[in-house]
Amino acid sequence: MMNSALKELQLNEQIEDLSLAFKEIPRSDHTLTPAELAAFDDLSTTLVVDSVLNFTTHKISRKRRYLYGDEHRMASETMRKFRESQDWTNAIYSFLNMRSIKGFIEKFTFNKQAEFRDHIVRFLNIFSIDAGYTIEECNRYSAEGHKGAKLVATRAWSRGDKIDRLIGVLCSMKNNEETTLLSAEGSDFSVMYSTRKRCSTLWLGPGAYINHDCKPTCQFQSNGTSAHIRVLRDMVAGDEITCFYGNEFFGPGNVDCECVTCEKNKRGKFQLNSDEENQEPEPETEEPGSKRMKYSLRSRV
Repeated sequence: MMNSALKELQLNEQIEDLSLAFKEIPRSDHTLTPAELAAFDDLSTTLVVDSVLNFTTHKISRKRRYLYGDEHRMASETMRKFRESQDWTNAIYSFLNMRSIKGFIEKFTFNKQAEFRDHIVRFLNIFSIDAGYTIEECNRYSAEGHKGAKLVATRAWSRGDKIDRLIGVLCSMKNNEETTLLSAEGSDFSVMYSTRKRCSTLWLGPGAYINHDCKPTCQFQSNGTSAHIRVLRDMVAGDEITCFYGNEFFGPGNVDCECVTCEKNKRGKFQLNSDEENQEPEPETEEPGSKRMKYSLRSRV
């Protein structure tokens, strides 16, 4: 009984320390394993992003219950207060003190707890008044069931600018880790292929919400265990932050691409051949037990 009380006291002290000593822009390197990054990301997006958008965004583990009981309402209230007050300490403290979160982090060392805190901070930056971008609902892509998210600029950005508060977190995976962590469908958007390391790389953090466009506004710049976002074309408030996933990501020649540029130019999935132009469109059907098409992987050097 005494040991349990001491552990609870120690955890409470650690949570207080984690809430007081942090950087709004966390260091770019990390020591996370793919499994840890996946779990940290699933929880962080549940707490921060889903609480604002009011639906479940991409997750690596789809079957896990992340929060208990009324904690979804508590998370939403925490984010409402953060967006109004920009009180980082209060938001971090509120999240880490939730029963489900305390139960999750108590098994980790203090250093790992700090890395989990940092991952939450990365997502809080989406709603920072200094971020220069934010997240919005996006209903464009059929692969997401027309229910996803996009990142948009909230101020002007110039070509060559680095979006400091927007980062992707990278973690190289071994073959067995890729098989264990990723579902048979739907995880493609969370993975890149490293041509230099010749392995698949888990790609999470706020940068994972960046959608593809064949004429992108930004580009990924890999830096070890993270990737920064560099502006390719001048942007104004309201412009979407997009990157190029690769020439074959959406099938050969990106034949199934649904980006804004393809729609504008009648390419990708918007291209009609001469036989199709005079035919009635048929409703999309899916055989029982069939799986959505698995896209190729984004590539990085």
